[in-house]
Amino acid sequence: MAQKTGLKGMIPSKKAIGWMVVRGFGQFLTVTGMAGITLVLGPLDRILLGLQFTPVFDSKGLAFLFCLLCCILGGALDFFANRSLRALGE
Repeated sequence: MAQKTGLKGMIPSKKAIGWMVVRGFGQFLTVTGMAGITLVLGPLDRILLGLQFTPVFDSKGLAFLFCLLCCILGGALDFFANRSLRALGE
């Protein structure tokens, strides 16, 4: 394949941009899940009294499991997107 030069050499391919979007969404889900866990179980629940997940889910267990699921799903998306980006770079 011919090497891209100039401005075209700096712009990633459409696949790479797509995987970057997936990776960013995975990181967003991971951070959101961790923040939710600190709201449900941690000290953030005592600091921010108005922000609670328990009225939505009616129990701390379900809220914790939902936030844990967000963390796991976000981590998996981030992992596979990062792996695909490395494969595209080679």
